[in-house]
Amino acid sequence: MLKLTFFTKFSYGVGQISQGVKDTAFQSFVVFYFSQVLGMPAIMAGFAALIALLVDAITDPLMGDVSDNWHSKWGRRHPFMIAAVIPFPLSLFMLFSPPAGLDQQGLFLWLVCWSIIVRVMLTLFNVPHNALGAELSKDYQERTKIVSYRTFLGYVGGISLSVIALNTFFKVTEQNPYGMLNAQGYSQLGLLAAVIAFVAMVFCILGTKNTIAHLPKAPKDQKKVDFKRSFRAFAEALKLRPFRLIFIVQVLTMVAGGAGATFMLYIGSYFFALSPAEISLLTLTIVVGLVPATIIAPVLSKKIDKMPSLVLCLLVATVFSFSPIILRLLTVLPENGSPMIMPILFSTYVVGYSFFIAAGIIIGSMLADVADLHATTTRKRQEGIFFAANSFAQKATFGLGTLIAGIGLDVIAFPKQVDVSQVSAEALFDLGMIAGPVPMLIYLISAYIATKYDLNKTKHTEICIQLNEQKN
Repeated sequence: MLKLTFFTKFSYGVGQISQGVKDTAFQSFVVFYFSQVLGMPAIMAGFAALIALLVDAITDPLMGDVSDNWHSKWGRRHPFMIAAVIPFPLSLFMLFSPPAGLDQQGLFLWLVCWSIIVRVMLTLFNVPHNALGAELSKDYQERTKIVSYRTFLGYVGGISLSVIALNTFFKVTEQNPYGMLNAQGYSQLGLLAAVIAFVAMVFCILGTKNTIAHLPKAPKDQKKVDFKRSFRAFAEALKLRPFRLIFIVQVLTMVAGGAGATFMLYIGSYFFALSPAEISLLTLTIVVGLVPATIIAPVLSKKIDKMPSLVLCLLVATVFSFSPIILRLLTVLPENGSPMIMPILFSTYVVGYSFFIAAGIIIGSMLADVADLHATTTRKRQEGIFFAANSFAQKATFGLGTLIAGIGLDVIAFPKQVDVSQVSAEALFDLGMIAGPVPMLIYLISAYIATKYDLNKTKHTEICIQLNEQKN
């Protein structure tokens, strides 16, 4: 039996840093860079993200099924994680290094091609990595702790990238008076993201190598690659009501989160007139929120079970995260430049992120439980399929979320390549409307859908008993 040490769980969690830096790079910087700095219409960036997401709809379930059925001396998951170590960081760097002189069509093609490559290479690592987490333990509560490590370290990686970039590459100087409009800084951002991702992936692979011998093996009578089987397995998984509900909840929350993250630099730079350093300080609210989140998720799950915990976390997070924008639209919040702005934003964001992150931890734990339910009927361990859905939902943040944000920015005709002093009050009000109430409504809908999930601890105990009987 596999004994999980702190180092094993930590090494596993470090692998999520690759997802964290990619999410930060895509959600916070890509649209702003290609639109505000390079001048491409925001809606074109949104459609580029949608095209890449459609590719994910094929590669994610395929990768989940292939890793479920792969047999090698390195097990089912690690061979693919190893294969992504070089191409993923390289493609991340290339995304932020378009050749000078490209017109709008050239920029669009560059963004589409490298977005697809980045996401496919992340699929190669992330789907097996997430599935590996479900295999490390069968314990109902321990799984929540494992996901906590993964979530915590993923956010640490992404926030580290953001903080370093905002305070170094986009720092306001005499040569660069409009910090976020510094084009050269984005290439440096891409390089830093690539280095962080490379180190994290290697550390994770080496640190979890000792678990391979203890993990479930692939069936020997199955083909390693079978396209029909891959999508048939995913379709069968969707027939499970608990999985279907959690998949919908996760897609909705990730889409809303993606739209919100895309708006982050717009809201910070224009709506609240913050400097890059102040925006950087606000990104630290995620790090501050990580600590209570890793406590909130397991404690709530143990006290009131996972579904009520998820609903509560989504509601609290939504109210706090969007309150500054709503209050500004209602002219209740102090004016920009007031010494109260930063304390209000910091405190509300800390609470919001704490509960949003806790919700994500609980969802990851739920998916592992659903994989057990699925195994009672199929008699096969197919964690890869379920965490392929998890990977797809996470990528929907930059796909549908960015498309919604891009359409919104173009609908309100938000000005490009301008300083905050050149943006009208009407444009700022419109920005607040699409960045506040719209994502907020999506979160509330997802919380309602989550109330329909009914796989609780009692049912999971019965599932575990059934799985043990099947083994014997």
